Amino acid sequence: MWLLLSFVLNVNSFAADTIRVTTWNLEWFPSGKSTKAPEEVEQQRIQAAANVIEVLNPDVLLLQEVRDWETCEKLAAAVKSLKYHVIVVSAFKEFGSVTWQQEAILAKQDAESAWSAPWTTKGAVDPPRGYAFATFRYGGRLVGFYSVHLKSNLIRGGDVAKQAQLNILKRELAAEQLITHVGEMQKTIPGLRGVVVGGDFNTNVDQADFVSEKTLGIFTGAGFSNSFGTLPLAKRVTHPGKGRYPDATFDYLWMKGMKAVGVPEITGTVLSDHWPVTVEVTYE
Repeated sequence: MWLLLSFVLNVNSFAADTIRVTTWNLEWFPSGKSTKAPEEVEQQRIQAAANVIEVLNPDVLLLQEVRDWETCEKLAAAVKSLKYHVIVVSAFKEFGSVTWQQEAILAKQDAESAWSAPWTTKGAVDPPRGYAFATFRYGGRLVGFYSVHLKSNLIRGGDVAKQAQLNILKRELAAEQLITHVGEMQKTIPGLRGVVVGGDFNTNVDQADFVSEKTLGIFTGAGFSNSFGTLPLAKRVTHPGKGRYPDATFDYLWMKGMKAVGVPEITGTVLSDHWPVTVEVTYE
């Protein structure tokens, strides 16, 4: 039995013209590790995640670190009181094989368009994974949603400083490519006014390790607003500290042409090392 500890940093009143969005890195879902777990264990994790989602009740669910489309179908089916559609699940490869850390978008309604695409390598900088993208119509207006999982801070021996800098460059390059894609979509998809980007960015403005990093600034410079605004770290921890790693804000919901209604809700759970972030957004 998975123990769920849930707390809400803010409760927003729901209005008819708002869209409720949740981003969540589910950590090697559904096994909880890079190899398969017994079927009953995986089903327990799927149901545990479904229980959290049922309470959060998002209109659009942006997921990271999910295994595949089948897993997302099982998750959608497990949220029995809410009818979710699996809109898009990526199938990104690493070293020639499809990985078990994919990005997905689920929603209560069908999308008008949806796909995923990997980042492009530039020289020695090869960002892993890519983005999942979908557009939905709300109140007669078209809104685009991205689920992303930028490069982790994993370092595999060798020159630590060099690897840390390369990880930063991979995140920055991915951010630049996403901003370019947003601009292209706004030019080619008629009526696409609002954009929401959610996911695990693996960086923040609080730790000295990221003082030189431009990833988050790339979004700000492109006119995106951070749903956390100026909240202090204590009120925006999405990746609880463990051992030598401090509490951190790694998971974000960025928006352009949209605005947050109130501050984000962060839900603590032992199901993943990342906590889901939920925001109600509306049109500017």
